[in-house]
Amino acid sequence: MIEILENNPKYNRRICPSDWRFSASIVGMIRFFEEEEIEFDLSEDGFYLYYNYEDVSEENDWKYFDYVEKTYHDSLHHTVLEDLLSIKDKSDEQKKIIKEKMNGNSIMKKVLKGIGAEDEENILGKISENREDIIIDTFKNAEFGYAKFANSNKIRSEEGKVCRLNGYYVDTSKKNKSVGFEFDNKTRNYNDFIEFDYIPFAFSQDRESIFINNNISIRHLKNSNDALVDENQDKKKLSYKLNKNFRSVIFYNFQEASSFIDYDVEVILKNQDNDYFETIFVRKEAVGIFEQISKIDSDKQYIQKALKYNIKINDDYYINILNYVTNSVLNLQVLDKLIVFLFRYKFNIKSSDGKNSEKYDYGFLISQLIRINKLIYRKLYDGGDNNMTYKNVYETAEEVKRKLKEGNMENKLGSYRSKLIGALTANDKDRFIIVLLNLSSYSQVQFDFLTLLTKDFDLYKNIAFDFVSKLNYFEENSSNKPSDNTNQNEGE
Repeated sequence: MIEILENNPKYNRRICPSDWRFSASIVGMIRFFEEEEIEFDLSEDGFYLYYNYEDVSEENDWKYFDYVEKTYHDSLHHTVLEDLLSIKDKSDEQKKIIKEKMNGNSIMKKVLKGIGAEDEENILGKISENREDIIIDTFKNAEFGYAKFANSNKIRSEEGKVCRLNGYYVDTSKKNKSVGFEFDNKTRNYNDFIEFDYIPFAFSQDRESIFINNNISIRHLKNSNDALVDENQDKKKLSYKLNKNFRSVIFYNFQEASSFIDYDVEVILKNQDNDYFETIFVRKEAVGIFEQISKIDSDKQYIQKALKYNIKINDDYYINILNYVTNSVLNLQVLDKLIVFLFRYKFNIKSSDGKNSEKYDYGFLISQLIRINKLIYRKLYDGGDNNMTYKNVYETAEEVKRKLKEGNMENKLGSYRSKLIGALTANDKDRFIIVLLNLSSYSQVQFDFLTLLTKDFDLYKNIAFDFVSKLNYFEENSSNKPSDNTNQNEGE
């Protein structure tokens, strides 16, 4: 919410974080004010930002775009070009990039028309003469810039009839009446302020940008989003952790993320490929699971590696494991269906000559998903199982494999495992227990955990998953584990 102040001797406006749009405007404005050395103040309760309208309006556009150039220095064609031209001995690759940046967009082509890449002095002169036009045209139309967040035609415009943000904006010349209640234009409710032009500065500079709407107070807002800044970079340039999926950064590295996800919080997403904003509510229960994942994975980072997988179903559809698992934890949904699916699903890897291929399973990935699934179950069912049970499962599976190997009956292992997977796929609990009893008898190994499965199969289902996973005789054969070069199954 924005209010006009009539009796304040120093400031004529104030804004509070009433919803995420105003929260993001506040963070973006504070960053702008601090960099451009513009006066502002916070109320004693920390819930209002005081400022002067002239400092954020069109009157101060030159400072706005000066800040744009500083903030997006590594993304703007002309600043990248200037940096490259300052290098004395340029590589062939750098020379290639110089030519690309000279033709990076329409304004660069227009300004540098007829100038050769070797005429460095003329290039720099033209950029200097047309700097403001280049910044404005590039930023407002860039997929990483203003156009990512709002209608590019509304940049630096005064308050409008509809909100300028993507997903909120409506062309009133075509849909004037339809956006009002009962097609009455007088009932249309909108919020649009020039302060919304500062929202891009509040989000991280990733392809999928995020904003933490921790609006307990403005200080909390600022601190939470500043926690995303890469400490190895110059904070004044707002250089964020680029090329990292935010889910990996803020959910699975709790030591870094605890400053802003240790309680219920709202996360706003803006994907470069979508023309709308998304909202994720991170609840306390989910935070507890992410914290436990971070703790158990802190040593060998097995879960982090598993989360990088992209499972190719066909040419048009992949399962992104990181997104799938994160959404499941956030919504407290178990991973049972994914685990059972992966038990049955295999992938091919072609030989070096390209003529032959072998099938491999997702044993490693499944084992890590089960670890996460146990944590979700414990949160949903208030404890339920315990670690001693799973240790017993592992030892039992190892004993079964040893007995069958000694009796030259390894082929039976695959048969029983297939039957167990089939029972899980059909959710046939009785069938699963019968197959276990037969395997126990055949291998002459006692299955102590059977008592728990017969008592409450649904509660202790991870025992079933764990046993089937550990029952894979070839699990410890490195040739049956996805190697580092199986890029078709791992995300970047």
